[in-house]
Amino acid sequence: MENKIKVLYIVSTLKRTGPINIMSNLISELDKSKFEPLVLTLSKEDDRFPSLCDSLGNMGVKILSLSLSRAKGFFFGRKKIKEIIFQENIGVVHLFGFRPDLLVNSRKFSNVKIVSAVNSNVFDDYTMLYGNFVGRLMAFLHMKSLNGKIGVACSKFVAEEINERYGVKLKVVYNGIPKEDYTCTTNRERNEIRIKLGLPVDKQIFIFVGYLIYRKDPITVIKAFLNSTVVDNSILLMIGDGPLMDECKSICENKTEVIRFLGNQPSTLSFLKASNFYISSAYSEGLPTSVMEAMGCGLPVILSSIKPHEELVSYIENWNYLFPVSNSDILSSKFEKVIEDDYQKLSDSCRYVVSDIINSNIMARNYQLLYQI
Repeated sequence: MENKIKVLYIVSTLKRTGPINIMSNLISELDKSKFEPLVLTLSKEDDRFPSLCDSLGNMGVKILSLSLSRAKGFFFGRKKIKEIIFQENIGVVHLFGFRPDLLVNSRKFSNVKIVSAVNSNVFDDYTMLYGNFVGRLMAFLHMKSLNGKIGVACSKFVAEEINERYGVKLKVVYNGIPKEDYTCTTNRERNEIRIKLGLPVDKQIFIFVGYLIYRKDPITVIKAFLNSTVVDNSILLMIGDGPLMDECKSICENKTEVIRFLGNQPSTLSFLKASNFYISSAYSEGLPTSVMEAMGCGLPVILSSIKPHEELVSYIENWNYLFPVSNSDILSSKFEKVIEDDYQKLSDSCRYVVSDIINSNIMARNYQLLYQI
């Protein structure tokens, strides 16, 4: 019997974010007769945030942790990672994120194949999060660290942006979600879920999922919703937390009955299945997991007109629910238009993208080919 290839996935933590969800989806779809996945975290989990530790453990995945702070990780992390690779007889290392990529370079880890996942347009992501100077430096260092690795972009847009700005050529493997988990609901099922969640069964429900940060632009969503006519017979669910929470709430004033802030949730699936429509107003994305999850559940998506969003709906003919970034007036009009449209047709179109084109099964098959090159 042919020996399995051991694949070590290295991440900062298992905090439930888009890239970590993608890693989990990939692991769940791996051909376990050929590959054995292990996960290594660089730091301890933060109990304030939902983690995928239990979920991966339930899959039978061995989870290791260096339990190092950021500072100690850069001093001692590389040596400890080398020891684990040797002890576990690792054949492939798959990196997710800035810290893993800087610690594991091809020159000092030449005995293993190194795959690096690039899940965002790092220039936009880092400059928006850390400021212009620090963000530019981080993005440059991150892209420089890909030298000698198999770099993989999550979308065509990300690959093109990285190549244009840094001259780094990446392969493209679309991120994906498990199409069997994210499915459409009947009206009866949706109402049953709403009752369990304490949500009204007689309202249209719009949903936003993401960190309340500048890059995700939740402010535009809230303003657009409040200024639209749908506010009279709809509610908006805001799932996520972040530094803009107080500002978001202040805009709502006494409108808490129509806009509900639910904070971080261990799972968003039930809320997606309870909803009718999904909104993303982000300034920048890689290939957004939450949008794919909404489309998998058959939710018509209203999206800011950035390239990754356009890439997702490019498989749908004449999708009319894109709006210019930060334009709350046009977003308001999209709210009003979408509830008058043919819901079933919109729902089927979104579901098709996930069921037939972009899902975790296809993603896993493509990564497995890279592992075996």
